Amino acid sequence: MTSPLVIAVDCSTTAAKAIVVDADGKVVGTGTRALETRSPAPHWFEQDGSQWWTATDTAIRNALNEIPDPRAVAAVCVTHQRESFVCLDEGGTPIRPAILWMDGRAASEVRTYGTERVELLSGKPADITPGLYKLLWLRDREPDTMARCRRIADVHSYLVHAMTGRWISSTASVDPLALIDQTTGDYSDELLELAGLQRRQLPDLVPSGASLGPLRPEIADDWRVSRDVVVIAGTGDGQAAGIGLNVTDPGAAYLVLGTAVVIGSETLSYVPARAYRSMISAMPGQSTVETFSSSGTYLSTWFRQEFGDPELAGAPDPRLEREAAALPAGAEKLITLPYWNAAQTPHWDGQASGVTLGWQGCHTRAHFYRSLLEGIALELRLQLDGLEGARGGRVEVIRAMGGGARSPLWTQILADVFDRPLEVCASGEVSALGAAAIALTAIGAHDTLPAAASAVNRTDTVVTPHPDAAATYRQMRSVYERVYAQTRDLLHTLHDLPLNDEKRGER
Repeated sequence: MTSPLVIAVDCSTTAAKAIVVDADGKVVGTGTRALETRSPAPHWFEQDGSQWWTATDTAIRNALNEIPDPRAVAAVCVTHQRESFVCLDEGGTPIRPAILWMDGRAASEVRTYGTERVELLSGKPADITPGLYKLLWLRDREPDTMARCRRIADVHSYLVHAMTGRWISSTASVDPLALIDQTTGDYSDELLELAGLQRRQLPDLVPSGASLGPLRPEIADDWRVSRDVVVIAGTGDGQAAGIGLNVTDPGAAYLVLGTAVVIGSETLSYVPARAYRSMISAMPGQSTVETFSSSGTYLSTWFRQEFGDPELAGAPDPRLEREAAALPAGAEKLITLPYWNAAQTPHWDGQASGVTLGWQGCHTRAHFYRSLLEGIALELRLQLDGLEGARGGRVEVIRAMGGGARSPLWTQILADVFDRPLEVCASGEVSALGAAAIALTAIGAHDTLPAAASAVNRTDTVVTPHPDAAATYRQMRSVYERVYAQTRDLLHTLHDLPLNDEKRGER
């Protein structure tokens, strides 16, 4: 191990994961603790906010148990699921379950309040994901909750408070709530008034990489680390993934193949556009721009659960992968629009749903599975084209991470659809590595954040496109890009049919 060491935490949707990293970017300790997500009603997703801390605490203890001398740790930095938040009382206790980023209860509020002005201020196209619209839902549907709410905490500020006793967060961590003015980097009075919030209800803001002070003595003692360990302001998991993949300038992009799929890159200033959402960057003075779709590995897992081997319960299926990989590019003219969880970039349409076009008697479940993976890839290419066009400049390097990056079939499809090499980091906790890079820079182990990002970045393989498949996908794109436009009205009519969904909850 190369001293000093840092602890990096990724408190994600499914688990809190902690790693201990040395100055060369090597992971020397790991720990994890699962988080429970509940769905008490259709499209609702909630967690017990207090579990964010208990799971993080357990994960860190487990990681520290794997190193010989915890007192070599100099700093802690957190990255986290974005947009998720919890309402707290005066003592910092949750007064209702936390509402997660993927929660879709606020679709009506998106349509009502998602104006061009709100989008311009926040940098976020109107969509169910930003916390603002769920806060508006609470304002209108749970007024008693908001009357008792003394604080709104993103995941970062909740964990930092547990570690330091301070209600403080990084601008880049709070920004996904869509309450910050992208041009000033401060809370927008206009957006706060819309949400019915006061500044005192929100955490203080500092840049990513700022020191937030030492650990509370009792926490340091419990972890067996020095009381001089400092907590460093982190960033959201998407921005952190970019740092972990060494995406620090506009010429590169990160591709997150998780429950949701994200393409992210950097701009040197705020450039508003509906082709992406803009985030405060962990890189000083820059903006992170991201495309977003909520149908990522969620969709492939759904298929395996519903149509795959029951004994695998949705886990990756080597046989299904082999059967789908044996099929030609294009799944023999079967095209899928992957809007199982509505459409985000570039349509931002909460009333859209999935479409599969071109069924024939020759098609099998392997064709359907491949068409799902191809549909997500074609959607990502559409998003990448939009990002490049709105921001300007071609993305030369694409680096992929997440659960989907472990699929040779899917990564090959993506390289073919993008028609450019795909650098894959399928192992390790990439977002946590990004947080580690921020911490290593803050304590002086590296001179700059790009230097630290380069140190922690690992590439497992490079997938090169197959020319014949790339040519096939170029032809398919001309059809794929027309499907949404020509089915949009039908999808909206279907969405608004007055069918009774109550029986679904009884099953």
